[in-house]
Amino acid sequence: MKLEGVIYCGDNLYWMSRLPDEFVDLCYIDPPFFSNKTYEVIFKDGEEIRSFEDRWKGGIENYIEWMRVRVEEIHRLLKPTGSFYLHCDWHASHYLKVMCDEIFGQESFRNEIVWHYKRWTAQAKKFQGLHDTILFYAKSERHTFNPVWEPYGDWIKTDYKYVDSNGRRWRWHTVKGKRYKVYLEDEAKGVKMGDVWRIPYIGSTAKERLGYPTQKPEVLLERIIKASSNPWDLVFDCFCACGTTLTAAHKSARRWLGIDVSPTGCKLVQYRLSKMGVRAEIIGLPRTIDELKQLNPIEFQNWVIGAAGGRVSDRMSRDMGIDGYTFYGLYGEKEYPIAVKRMDKVGRIWVDNFETAMRRKGYNKGYIVAFDFTKDANEEVARAKSHEGLDIELVKVEEIKKRFVEGFMETLKGIGS
Repeated sequence: MKLEGVIYCGDNLYWMSRLPDEFVDLCYIDPPFFSNKTYEVIFKDGEEIRSFEDRWKGGIENYIEWMRVRVEEIHRLLKPTGSFYLHCDWHASHYLKVMCDEIFGQESFRNEIVWHYKRWTAQAKKFQGLHDTILFYAKSERHTFNPVWEPYGDWIKTDYKYVDSNGRRWRWHTVKGKRYKVYLEDEAKGVKMGDVWRIPYIGSTAKERLGYPTQKPEVLLERIIKASSNPWDLVFDCFCACGTTLTAAHKSARRWLGIDVSPTGCKLVQYRLSKMGVRAEIIGLPRTIDELKQLNPIEFQNWVIGAAGGRVSDRMSRDMGIDGYTFYGLYGEKEYPIAVKRMDKVGRIWVDNFETAMRRKGYNKGYIVAFDFTKDANEEVARAKSHEGLDIELVKVEEIKKRFVEGFMETLKGIGS
C-alpha cells in the first residue's frame, strides 16, 4: 500500500487495518460530533451538493464504540514519537476523553485545547457556545513538541518602552549598578502559546471557504502541525473531509496521507490540492456495480452526474424532480435535465414524475439513470415521445460506467483533477 501522498476512499477502519504499525508522526481527526444534525453541503462552485448525517442509532454508547475501534487503530499507527489530536465539541468531548485515556493512558494526555471563535448564534436561554475542544495525546514521553509563540500584547510597550532607529524595542537593565540596553528580540520570541486559541471561524465570504459546514480554518491545522511535527514528517487524517489537514500539511512541508468515506469528499480534496500543483491519487473509488449500489443515495447521485460530465442541481430545483443537468448533454450540444434513481427497477411512476418536472422547467429532452427499468417505464417513455414530444432516454448505470468510468471520464465536474 502507498503510505503517503494518496487519499483512500472508503471506511477508514477498513483502510487503517491494512496499514503498517508505527509509521505516522502526527494524526489529527475531526470526526462526526454526535450532534444529531443532518447537514447539506453546497461546495463553493455551487455545482456539488451532498448530504451527510451526524446521527447515531443506539445513542452515545454506540457512537463511542464506533470511535473506539478507530482510535485504537490510530494508536497502533503512531510512532513512539507521535501525537494525536481529536477535535470534538460539547456533545461528546467528555465521553471521548475517558475513551482516549483508556487507549493512550491518562499519563499520555497533554492538553485540552479550547478553540475559541466568534460567530452569530441563535437566541437561547443559555450562554453562547463559542468554542470547540481539541484533545491532545502523546504516544510516549518521546513525542515531538515544538513550542509555539504568539506576539506580545500591548503591555510590552510599557516594559520595552524605548525604540531605536531600526525600530527595535529595548529597556534598561541594571547589573551591579551598571546599566545595559536589553533588546526585546534578544530576550524572547514572544509569549508561549497557551491552551486557549482565539482563531476566527471561517466566514461565509472567506477565500478558503468551500461550503463544507464543518470546515476548519487552515491556520488552526497549521498551528497543530508545526507544534507536533517536523518538516518531512507524515501527517495523517482518516476523516479528511474537505482536506484542510492535508492542505496545511503540504504548505508546512510535511508528507501526508488521508482517508474519507465520501467519494465526493475525496474528489474535493483532490481538487483542492490540485490548486496548489499537487497531484493526489485517490484509491478505492467505487467502480463496480456492486460497489455503486453500496453508496448512499446522495453519493450515488453525485457519482452518476459527475461520471456523465454533468452538474448537480441546486437545492430548489432538486426537490422538483431534477437531480442535475448534463454537461453539453450525454449526446448533444445542449444541457439537459437528468434524474438519478438508485433502484434496480424504475417504474412508470418515476417517469411520470420526471415528465412533470420537465414540463415545469420547459425542457423537451432529458435522461433518467438507474440500474434497470420496468416494461411500463419503457412504454411510458414511448408514449410521451409520440403524444407529447417529450424525448426521455432511460440510461442504465452499466452504460454510464462503461462509457465514462472505463473511458476515463469518471471525474466529477468541478471537483476533479
